[in-house]
Amino acid sequence: MFKRIIYTLMVVVALTSCGAATDLAYFQEVAESGQLEGVSGQLNTIQPGDVLTISVSSSTPELAIPYNLFSARSQVASSVTASNSSSRVITNVSYEGYTVQENGTIDFPVLGSIKVAGLTRQEIANMLKNRLEAVMPDPVVTVTILNFYVTVIGEVARPGTYNFPGDRLTLLEALGFSGDMTVYGNREKVMVIREENGGRHVEVLNLKSKDVFKSPYFYLKQNDVVYVEAVGAKAKSVSTFTTYFPVITSLASLGSTIAMMIYYVTYASRLK
Repeated sequence: MFKRIIYTLMVVVALTSCGAATDLAYFQEVAESGQLEGVSGQLNTIQPGDVLTISVSSSTPELAIPYNLFSARSQVASSVTASNSSSRVITNVSYEGYTVQENGTIDFPVLGSIKVAGLTRQEIANMLKNRLEAVMPDPVVTVTILNFYVTVIGEVARPGTYNFPGDRLTLLEALGFSGDMTVYGNREKVMVIREENGGRHVEVLNLKSKDVFKSPYFYLKQNDVVYVEAVGAKAKSVSTFTTYFPVITSLASLGSTIAMMIYYVTYASRLK
């Protein structure tokens, strides 16, 4: 009888564990190995309202100074004299941001209005470098997007707004930063909300399907909002058994231990 009890408890725990794992698993249609089709990871382009930092340097530093927008609070000037010539060097500086206007331009020092909307960071850097080569040797231009923010809300461990380096981010990376979905997160309904070209677009992605890799929303853009829907209403759609699954498994484990102890005590007494 005790053996039957133990066997039954083991079967129940195994079955419920398998069921929970199936509900929480990603990409259930994906084979264990092989190549998946998907959209290419295109770099994000600059949009009106974005904020950029652009730093210019050169092998002749004093020539690059007029093309940098420095923070007045951090600007420190000193004179350096070498071989009968002096140059002005700025140290401990921070770069101000350039806000992209509605017409897609920024006001750049000396060069004036420059069209940047629709370009990637590297394309902007290359364009400026080509123009600066006429006025300084070996120009180096670095462009950074300051407002690459993505907001992740809903059924995730750490909802919030996150700032990401670079200019390419996947939905999975954003979920990873937010601590992944909770057990209540609906893996079949992850919403990406995107403001683009003056409108708001919404795409619902199914993370249980391999087709998620084909969606253009798999790669996120600055200011996207990721919303992880709960499995229905939490209190209604999640069964009492699933809610208290850790408690149930603990009680099952304790019950099997007690049953084993009773069995061995009874077996030992019979031997005597």
